[in-house]
Amino acid sequence: MSEKERIRSKDPKTRYLRKFILHPLVDKEIYCPSVEVYEKANTNTGIVEYEMVITIHSIPKLLLANNFEEIQFSDKNKIIPLIAQRLHIIGIIVSEESVGLASVSVVHFCKNIILPETIALRSILSDLSHTDMGKAYDTTEDVRRQKDKNSGKVVHLRCGSREWCFYDKADDFYQSKGKRIDKHKTAYEKELISMYDIKNIEVFRYEYRLNKAQTIRSELHTLLKKSYEEKITVSDLFTEGLWKNVLINAWKRILQRPENQLALLSYNTPLDLLLHIFRKAKAEGLSAHSQNKALWTYGLALAIKTSGAKTVKNELNKIWINKDNRLTNKLGIATELVDDIPVSQGITYITEQLEKFEIISLASFKKEV
Repeated sequence: MSEKERIRSKDPKTRYLRKFILHPLVDKEIYCPSVEVYEKANTNTGIVEYEMVITIHSIPKLLLANNFEEIQFSDKNKIIPLIAQRLHIIGIIVSEESVGLASVSVVHFCKNIILPETIALRSILSDLSHTDMGKAYDTTEDVRRQKDKNSGKVVHLRCGSREWCFYDKADDFYQSKGKRIDKHKTAYEKELISMYDIKNIEVFRYEYRLNKAQTIRSELHTLLKKSYEEKITVSDLFTEGLWKNVLINAWKRILQRPENQLALLSYNTPLDLLLHIFRKAKAEGLSAHSQNKALWTYGLALAIKTSGAKTVKNELNKIWINKDNRLTNKLGIATELVDDIPVSQGITYITEQLEKFEIISLASFKKEV
């Protein structure tokens, strides 16, 4: 190493000295993983070490050449050998055992749900765009004020290392590469579009992304019955029931927040909401306190339903800084007066389908006539 590299290697902030990206020359119809190699210097031993990072953008595309269809946990016996085989094609020799035992640093759990004609996907996205996941999170609705991106066709709920993403999988396929969520379109997918009636249906795509190894361990160690210190491996991801549990738990995390319960309410008119809250408050008593409770519950519910939970909370906090969690408490109390109002039809349908967790195959789509 040069003197400059020796100095850099001693800096704890230096993650690596060099980065190598493999650009394999393979047939475009063969879906291959991406490979990056990081050169690091171990200052304790004086040895230069190399770390290889393999990225598979879509395991269904690796196995099935498309991700309209979904894989099953039992496909592990096909997928792990296939990963090793595709790496061998591009010049990386690793054993199947090494692939299975490789630690996972990023994982995206996904589910496709085909919607009936009676439920519009845009209405579901509109509902979800009004939800919030706390101060560290962000939503597409608020970002859109700064930049009108994706024309409201995608909803993100973000945290530093966690992310929820919702969009129309079928519609996304027809977007230009710059606007698509799925950047890696395969030739086989283009054939599927002409073979099946995909253009005329809506497919709700739900992705829950864990973008750091530490976050993956915190989310999965209990479900996998592992200690927090143990690494999560590729083989672990194919544990039966894991995908369903992760996606349902993350979905419930959205629905259970008080502000989101208000954002997702379903009612015909604001007057219907007001009268419902008045009747519930009256049942608690005719005091001035119950009347006040009814009025601010209605105000919060209507404002959040109209403008979104994050916007309402941000505007309130500009005037009254709620460091004592007073607003959080008020939101919790407000849900008591609306707890028997159902959420929207679309949100209910997605919840039901997640509980069923039926695997989507080509048989789920109608063939073109």
